[in-house]
Amino acid sequence: MKFKHGSQTHNVVRKSEGVFDVDGVSVQATVARSGDGRFDGRNGDRAVEIFVMRAGDQVFAQVGARSYALTVVNRAGAGSSVAAAQGGLEAPMPGRVTRVAVAVGDTVKRGQELIVVEAMKMENALVAPTDGTVKSLSVKVGDMVTPGPELIVIEIEPAK
Repeated sequence: MKFKHGSQTHNVVRKSEGVFDVDGVSVQATVARSGDGRFDGRNGDRAVEIFVMRAGDQVFAQVGARSYALTVVNRAGAGSSVAAAQGGLEAPMPGRVTRVAVAVGDTVKRGQELIVVEAMKMENALVAPTDGTVKSLSVKVGDMVTPGPELIVIEIEPAK
């Protein structure tokens, strides 16, 4: 998953349980959900409380005493102009679908939550990039997903 913090973009990849690649540097850390938006993190002997709130592509995190405002950058949102133009959304990272809030034929508004994917004990909401109608939906609750295939396609409303 890619995050933008200020003017810098950072690439974070989960390599295995407790091992992450952050901008090419291997980091050993564990994160466990301890409640709504709360996580217990550990990096070696250092333990830290983490609070996370997500609104669309914006992630606000407090890690110990430090606060971060991040923007999630994924292929459907910024890296794939074809997918974005067609209104297709893909999983931001491998995970399990925990919620599907729409059905084929539903009208959606920009920013509306469509699907929630849980990955690394974090919920990642896929939101409508624009107003439109759900043209296709290829997942259900419990499905395992990976980045690449479109999970949902939004037919964009024509300009009035």
